[in-house]
Amino acid sequence: MNNEELYLEIKEAQESQLDFLVTQFSPDNPKFQYNRFAVQKRGEGLYMIAWHNNAPVGHFLLRWSGPHVESVTKLVDISHSAFLEAGLTIDEYRRKGVATAIIKEAERLAKERKCTSIGLEVGISNAEAKRLYQKLGYIDWGHGEFLISWEYEDEYGNTGIETEVVIYMQKELILAIK
Repeated sequence: MNNEELYLEIKEAQESQLDFLVTQFSPDNPKFQYNRFAVQKRGEGLYMIAWHNNAPVGHFLLRWSGPHVESVTKLVDISHSAFLEAGLTIDEYRRKGVATAIIKEAERLAKERKCTSIGLEVGISNAEAKRLYQKLGYIDWGHGEFLISWEYEDEYGNTGIETEVVIYMQKELILAIK
């Protein structure tokens, strides 16, 4: 794939797409897509999918509040902060603007909801993602690293816990005055 600009559509996930999204994004952990959609269905956020030529090429879960990790909430006021999590771009579409397009749309939607900031966690070993977030105006919160964990279930029904050491990054959102 060359470096030409991609035409992307950023849309919220639809329930009818979930099985297809599993095959594209997480065949080894089908619950991921359903769990993200459940957040959307409860009205707690949007599961945002980037589409190129009718194929899903990236995603983020945009929560209207978060993160709900004590190591962050005891130091950061999240009462008006949106939160991005579970970002992924399919390998062949990386460095093509997919994550940037999703993040910019998430920021626009967060502003519409009167969120004054938006944050995300990035793995300490993911320098490429951290550089992108910095380029988009996200700053390291300055309080160090912390551990996050989540449950998973594989295609055979086996469950387990995954962990990652991350830092929190945040960006202030400037709301339009009407």
